[in-house]
Amino acid sequence: MRAQKTIEISSIQFESNDPDVLIKGKVKQGNLEYPTDLLVSQTQLNRIINKLKKINFSFDINQYLLIENMYNNECIYTANFTNSINTKLNLSDVLNLQTYVQIRA
Repeated sequence: MRAQKTIEISSIQFESNDPDVLIKGKVKQGNLEYPTDLLVSQTQLNRIINKLKKINFSFDINQYLLIENMYNNECIYTANFTNSINTKLNLSDVLNLQTYVQIRA
């Protein structure tokens, strides 16, 4: 039986008016562990936040968000997570039905 892939999210980053969200973290399957970057939709981000709320009783994304203004009156939002919260999620929960390509060098 194959071990399930999980991702431990280290940061989330997105721009206002951009449909894509960058998720950075470590993917783990059995003994294999490697850093990864995922692009997901805003809808998937909402699912991820809801899952993080379920496993972390007092989780509030606003506590972690850093907002930076950019030159074109848009903002870039970054949430960096510390070891104080559990950000380990099943990779299939994060990606839902989205297909993905794994590239390793």
